[in-house]
Amino acid sequence: MNRRELLKWMAITGGAAAAPSWVWASGGTLPNGRRLVTIFLRGAADGLTVCAPLGSPHYFDARPTLAVPETDALDLDGYFAMHPAASGLKALFDSGDLAIVHASGLTTAQRSHFAAQSAMEQGIDSVDLPPGTGWMSRYLESLHLDSPLAAVSLDTAVPQAMAGTDSVLAVGAIDQFSLQLDDQAQWALARAYSRDPLLDPTAHAALTAADALEPVADLSPGENYPAGPLGTALADTARLIRADSGLVAAGLNSGGWDHHDDQSDRIEPLLGELGDALTAFRNDLGAEWANTTVVIQTEFGRRVRENAALGTDHGHGGVLLVAGGGVNGGRVYADWPGLAPGDLSAGEDLAVTTDYRQVLTEMFTLQFGVADSSGIFEGFSPGPWMGIFSPSAPSAQAMSDRSLHSNHAAAPGGASSQTPSRKKVRYGDAIEIPRLPRGQGILRAG
Repeated sequence: MNRRELLKWMAITGGAAAAPSWVWASGGTLPNGRRLVTIFLRGAADGLTVCAPLGSPHYFDARPTLAVPETDALDLDGYFAMHPAASGLKALFDSGDLAIVHASGLTTAQRSHFAAQSAMEQGIDSVDLPPGTGWMSRYLESLHLDSPLAAVSLDTAVPQAMAGTDSVLAVGAIDQFSLQLDDQAQWALARAYSRDPLLDPTAHAALTAADALEPVADLSPGENYPAGPLGTALADTARLIRADSGLVAAGLNSGGWDHHDDQSDRIEPLLGELGDALTAFRNDLGAEWANTTVVIQTEFGRRVRENAALGTDHGHGGVLLVAGGGVNGGRVYADWPGLAPGDLSAGEDLAVTTDYRQVLTEMFTLQFGVADSSGIFEGFSPGPWMGIFSPSAPSAQAMSDRSLHSNHAAAPGGASSQTPSRKKVRYGDAIEIPRLPRGQGILRAG
């Protein structure tokens, strides 16, 4: 009798008391009806290449070699365009499944990879005192999750955004994790640490995870994922979802985005991989895409002006992408500061006009039913919603336990989160415009 047959027998014969808790916790209804997937682009992706402001003459002045050519660019709204290698992202944008938030990031400039990533993953500004826990972990702690596969890092280590809770499992690649923990290895691990009060819980957690991953590993990966770590990680994330494992949050990484030289040649395959992997992920999930939100971040943007090595150096303002069901995609959201010399941060960078926490707070409120986000982003006061997300109807369980620290139901600014709002979008002179229906872009001018 194998493990799965044993567990089925226990369920039939009343052996529930002896079964691991994940058997009964996995699957079923998500705590708030939705799941979150984050992808961090390590190294600082160049937002002015991912989403190029072709409507600005200053863009071409600053980048005589690296500017995305107008003849090859994938037009988004008449002002912004994508790099031609990002056809997968463009297809998601056109279908309304992807939104772009430009001139976003840390409010206070921080050009150190380590410090910027640390601040962003802890959910703070770069000048704030570090809380020592990640913004995702603070959200997860409020859910009181039981399944060992509820929160997973598809990497060999837990990202800092998920640090501070013991409910996150770092699995790396699912097939490799399963092979490294075969029956003999599990038996040896359990026996070696059974009498050690410090190591036995860790060994037990590893064994429980190996059991829980077995039905996931039995599923074949989906189709059309690109070769490489990101494609594998998203394919494994989809397997966890399709296996009804109880996955609530997944953390993924994509490396290699630090391009101080030869940026054109080096960024092209990364953009292609990102777009193709995300498109395959959407197609693989099918109907479950509607219950999934994907956030793609990077620590900061690049300098506006190209350098002598045909690359870009560390800058400030960057780009943030969100995808999934309930995202009002097909739009570039930007309080665009402009690229004229007088508009630049420190005289050389794209300025940040949208704090990244503004986007995440709107997401948590409208998509995940968090009525008070102060427990996730302490000290941050969000502005009016930008219209990136549509309100999601939370489950009954979420309605009864959706606030981290209070029962306040008001959205920022005192307005109900269900009520459409208006947002100022600045291109030179500020203008007041209403939200547009899903799939319609904002015309950039100036």
